[in-house]
Amino acid sequence: MRKVFIDCGTNLGIVLSRFIHELPDHDFYAFEPNKDLLPAIHREVERAAHSPRVEVSHGAVWTHDGVIDLFLGHHESSTVMPGKRVPPVYDQQIDYDSPIPVPAIDFSAWLRQTVAPDDHVVVKMDIEGAEYPVLTKLIADGTIGLISVLHVEWHYDRFPAMTRADHDHLVTAVSAIVDVRDWD
Repeated sequence: MRKVFIDCGTNLGIVLSRFIHELPDHDFYAFEPNKDLLPAIHREVERAAHSPRVEVSHGAVWTHDGVIDLFLGHHESSTVMPGKRVPPVYDQQIDYDSPIPVPAIDFSAWLRQTVAPDDHVVVKMDIEGAEYPVLTKLIADGTIGLISVLHVEWHYDRFPAMTRADHDHLVTAVSAIVDVRDWD
């Protein structure tokens, strides 16, 4: 049995670095669609006290392989999801007029190819609203069962089209299969 940590929405790599220190016996995978943040992620990985297996990928965790538009805002609010409202704490709004095409990774297919059913898989998912279509697909094709623990930041309150009932339904469905822990 392998122990795996997957960081979806790695941002600056600070959380990845923390988990590298906390889970030294894990293999690490990191996904970040904003290419400008990759140098910071690599610096954080290099600062790790030991040398675990760490694979950093430039790409957005998504429902299919290909290319998707990334809408830039403050590095903590950029998203592939149109219509996201930005909390007032950020001084930079999302630029929906100038999307940047980025690689999209079919997270279900990637999971199926990368981990085995008996592996212990911890996922941190902070993907700015894309958690809803991604997790819906994982449930639909059964790959959600490959995840042991899911740390997820939910963004339903930032999308006017997302109802609390739709959010609650997905949380209930995911929680029935996986140990879900809110991430904030």
